[in-house]
Amino acid sequence: MACIGRTLEDVKKLIHHAKLTEDELLPVTQMLEFTEDFGLDSSETVLMEVDQTLLETIKKDDKFVLRGDPDDGAVLCTKDKTYEVRLAETSNSMVLVPELSLPGEEEAGERVLHSRQVCGIHYTYLELRQCKPRIHKLRTLLGEAPFSGVQSHAQECEGQRYTLSDLLDRVQCSEEELDKALQELEAYHLYGFWQTLEFDYQFKVVSHILNLIDSKSWPLDGVPRYETFKELSELEPRTVITQCFDYYLKPTGKERDDGDSLYSLHDDKVCRLCAEVLLKSADKYNLNEFLSIWQQSVPEGLTTNVSQLEGIALVDRSLSADTISYFPVTSLPQGIQERFNCLFETREKWTLDEIRPYVEDLAGGKTPVSALLTKYARASTLDGLKYYSGKHAR
Repeated sequence: MACIGRTLEDVKKLIHHAKLTEDELLPVTQMLEFTEDFGLDSSETVLMEVDQTLLETIKKDDKFVLRGDPDDGAVLCTKDKTYEVRLAETSNSMVLVPELSLPGEEEAGERVLHSRQVCGIHYTYLELRQCKPRIHKLRTLLGEAPFSGVQSHAQECEGQRYTLSDLLDRVQCSEEELDKALQELEAYHLYGFWQTLEFDYQFKVVSHILNLIDSKSWPLDGVPRYETFKELSELEPRTVITQCFDYYLKPTGKERDDGDSLYSLHDDKVCRLCAEVLLKSADKYNLNEFLSIWQQSVPEGLTTNVSQLEGIALVDRSLSADTISYFPVTSLPQGIQERFNCLFETREKWTLDEIRPYVEDLAGGKTPVSALLTKYARASTLDGLKYYSGKHAR
C-alpha cells in the first residue's frame, strides 16, 4: 500500500479531534507505512522475549547459542545459563518497525513528522524460561567408550568418543554447566576426548593411590601430590593419575619442606567407591555382615556410614533380617513419570529419606523434591511415619 501522505496539519487536526493538546504529547509524530511487498518475508524474522539478564548478555556481545539434537526441544544457552525455548502466541498484533523512535530519544521543539516503514506483523514469539541444564544425555555419551587403560586405548574403540566441542553440540547446557557436570560425573580428559573410566579400572587406579599411601605410611591428611604422580606414573598414564588424585583427594593448604603440596583423602568418596565394589559383586547382603565387611575394606582411619550409600543402595528392613542391595540412581529412567513408576515397582512404600536421593536430580529451584512428591506420589502415615507410594496404589 502506498504512503498515505499525511501532513503536519492533518496530525494536528487528529490531536484536536482526540481532545488532546500538543503539550501532552511528545514532539515527534511517526507515520507508519506498508510497502507493496509487505508480508512476503515475514517468516524470516522471529521475535524473542528476553529478561533483563539475558538482554545485558546480548548487549555485551557475549556468545549465546541454540543447542540440541533434532529430536530435542530447543534450549538457548549463554556462557553460564540454560533457557527453555517455547513458541508463545498473543492475541495482540506486534508491529515490527526497525527505525521507530522511542520515548527519551526525541529532542524538544516544534512538532515534526517522520515516516516509518512497517516490515512485519507478528502474533507469535519465542518465550525463554531459565531451566535446569539437561545433562542426562552426558552420562550416556561418555559411557559409549569408557577408558580402561592404555592397552585398551591402543585398540580401536567400539563406541564414540567426544571432544568438548562435540559435547557442547549434543548436550543442552551452558559451557559452565557442562564443566560442572563433567566434574560431578568424574569425567577424564584423555588424549583430546572426554571419557569416564570403566568401573573396575577406576577402582584399580584409586587402589594404586591407597596402596602407595599405606606403603609409605603417609597420614591420610598428608599425601604429597607430586611424589604420588612420580611413583605411580609408571603404572598408569600420568593424566589418569593426576585427575583421579584430584577427584579423590583435596588440598590441605599445607606443604612439605621440599614444597610438595599435601592433600587429604575425600573420606566419603573413598568409602562410597569401596561400598560400590562390594555391592556390585552380589545381589543382596545381610546388612550387618555388609557393614562389617565394608569397614574392613576401607583404609585404616576412615569410618564408613550408611549415609555414604545414598543413591547407590537400598536397605530392606521388611524381612526378619535387614538386607542391602545395589540400586544406583544412574540405572533409573530420566523421565519424571517413568522414574516414579520404576521406584514404586521396586518398592511399594518409601520414606522421604529413602526416596529423596532417587529424585533429587529431577528437582530444581522452582520444582523442589516436595513438589515432585506431591504431584507424582501419594502420602500416607503409618505408626507416625510418613510414607510415599504410587498415586493409584491401593
